Amino acid sequence: MKLTPHIIAHLPYLAALAETGSFTVAAQQMNITQAAMSYQIKALEEKLNCTLVMRQSGAPLKLTSAGELLITEYLYCAKRLNIVLQQLNHGEGKGILKISTPVDFGSMLMPKAMAALKILAPDLHIDLHTSDDMVDLATSKWDMAIRSYLNTDQPPIYTSKICLVVSEIYKKRCGIPKTIREINKHTILMRENANHRTWKMLLAQHELTIDHIQDRMIMGNTLALKEAAKQGLGIALLPEFVVREDISEKKLTVLLPKITTTLTSNFYLSKINASQLQSYEHLLRRVFKEI
Repeated sequence: MKLTPHIIAHLPYLAALAETGSFTVAAQQMNITQAAMSYQIKALEEKLNCTLVMRQSGAPLKLTSAGELLITEYLYCAKRLNIVLQQLNHGEGKGILKISTPVDFGSMLMPKAMAALKILAPDLHIDLHTSDDMVDLATSKWDMAIRSYLNTDQPPIYTSKICLVVSEIYKKRCGIPKTIREINKHTILMRENANHRTWKMLLAQHELTIDHIQDRMIMGNTLALKEAAKQGLGIALLPEFVVREDISEKKLTVLLPKITTTLTSNFYLSKINASQLQSYEHLLRRVFKEI
């Protein structure tokens, strides 16, 4: 089947229907009548000779597998086209960069990176999303994502040392371990719903496992772990960029620094397949070398 302008013209209406799940709301979004919306979808189905929308009285509107396949590809192509349109007649460092990062990275490092970018590329606008949930770049609004532990052959965009940290409050109440093997006598702060990869790496170096740690306190995210450590609730293992200021201000102390020297946390950049994003990647890699 040949792609024609007559088919392309219907696709925004299918996208609106997929987004809203309602012919009425989709029609309002596209500023047409509900009858006109129904006509757009019906005409597209007739031209493609397949059903795209399941119409069942009283049931929520759903796309068929063909409809899902078509709209996924359309949204991906529309995203790439929008990037191109934003960069038409513009040099490098202009347009809008839509990027998703983990909460700790986005909260602690991205503001510094954005300040540096404002100097290097004052006409570049950043749309920042922070979440520890993985985003699907193909279907979401985000063009790039910074994540840890991605399967990629690309070098990391940022590498941070890992530190064992504790507060004076905890040290006075419980003392501190002199070796990693003594860690099981202490309260350890860990992430909720995490695989504890960094802890496992540290313990494995001393022939220990997570099971050796009996007293664990679970926190929802990295920033919560840092605050819990500052309040004296236990010992935390955190990226250096998260605790840098607290260590400098002596709110936290680094434990057993020689033992953790081999531990690092790497962050990688992933992006949709659009050559126009290469200039943004170049800028990001440049600023993260300097912060």
